[in-house]
Amino acid sequence: MSKIFSVVELEANTGIQENRLMGGIPDREGVESSDFYQELMEDCGDSKYVSIKVASYSYGDGESENASEEDLNWIKSQPNFINSDEVTPLQDADFIILYPDQGQQFM
Repeated sequence: MSKIFSVVELEANTGIQENRLMGGIPDREGVESSDFYQELMEDCGDSKYVSIKVASYSYGDGESENASEEDLNWIKSQPNFINSDEVTPLQDADFIILYPDQGQQFM
């Protein structure tokens, strides 16, 4: 079984940053609905925008599935795993979420 996971980096214009692993390849809505995104927004409520970088990878052979929480915990415990030959980069995505006048927009 092949596992798919992503490294998600968030940075608010206030300078607060957060990096986490997520199973699969999250889109904007997936990141926005995550607990760590919500926590970041609570920490920087006066933010005008949040920059998001998603780097997605796979490891293993066979049919693909999203990495589970157990898989993500194992990856976290292996500091050099993402840079090893066992991991295949899939795609990178960058996007910004703007917050003009407390309303949300996707750019």
